[in-house]
Amino acid sequence: MKKIEYWRWRYRDPQTGRVCRTLFQLTAEEAAEYPQAERIEGTLLLREVEESDFADTTPRVFRPPRPAE
Repeated sequence: MKKIEYWRWRYRDPQTGRVCRTLFQLTAEEAAEYPQAERIEGTLLLREVEESDFADTTPRVFRPPRPAE
């Protein structure tokens, strides 16, 4: 089983300069889009997943269905 760490993060909003916190836990890869994101201690959520149970579906997840021919 693969273990994935999810954290809540704090970051400084570049437009307002205010320190904000993420509403949900994110992985480090997901949090990388926030400028200077820092983990908030005590918010760790550790998930165990079977890699074979989750096929990569991201290329077609949010695309509308193809029209019938």
